[in-house]
Amino acid sequence: MTKLGIILASARPNRVGEKVSGWVHDLVPAGVDVDLIDLREIALPAFDGTSSPKAGLPKETDHARTWGERIAALDALVILTPQYNGSYPGHLKTALDYLYEEWNELPTLLVGYGWASAGEVLPQLETLMTRLGADVIGAIGLGFGEDLSVEGELFVAEEKTVALRERLTAITSEVPVSVG
Repeated sequence: MTKLGIILASARPNRVGEKVSGWVHDLVPAGVDVDLIDLREIALPAFDGTSSPKAGLPKETDHARTWGERIAALDALVILTPQYNGSYPGHLKTALDYLYEEWNELPTLLVGYGWASAGEVLPQLETLMTRLGADVIGAIGLGFGEDLSVEGELFVAEEKTVALRERLTAITSEVPVSVG
């Protein structure tokens, strides 16, 4: 069975990301195992390793090892991020910085939300994930006013729903199925 991770990047108490993650989760193809990864619950500290993750050395802390194992277990990934002040949340940057090889060649779909359909954050995140070696297959932006309210009420246009469904099907069917 294909294992899809959905990273919920917002850690704010008043976040609307949970509602957006529900929309994403509802469109995941049947038969796909979903791991909802809530960065508010993970709460990684600022990177505290003595060597760069790119060096490929063993992880030094329990939280780094646990985080690495969780991401390594995925066949595909959706990163769901708000746009905060034109960028992604610090929690997300920290989570990404902890790892390197785990992101390599991981089919990744970016879903952003915010004003102007998260048009500033999605290109930044695509650049970062590409630098980390992920296989970024696209991005979908939801805009306050056009797709959702600032309170999280969703009224996403059908074409964005169809696009998300198609991309989720693509990343969950093109990846090798884990055996064992």
